[in-house]
Amino acid sequence: MAGEGFMAHAISSLKQNRALLKKRKFKDLRELYKNGVSKTEVEFKKLDAKEWAVLKESIKKQHQNNLRIELMIYILSLVITFCILYYIYWFIVN
Repeated sequence: MAGEGFMAHAISSLKQNRALLKKRKFKDLRELYKNGVSKTEVEFKKLDAKEWAVLKESIKKQHQNNLRIELMIYILSLVITFCILYYIYWFIVN
């Protein structure tokens, strides 16, 4: 039967994970949690009004380019779909 190697690996992996869980103690987990808790706020770079305007303008240009590309893709896909449907209809009728 196929798949015995995969099942043996899965079983051995489960055994190893169980062994690791047995070695771990709650006290160790608590220490890791206390040490791992830190500042979670993100600090952003401060921008002045001129830099904000440049950033906004670049985002607007990128958005317009994305919309233009998306519109071209939709139009191209519609044209291709109509061509395919036309050829299918033409072969069925003739």
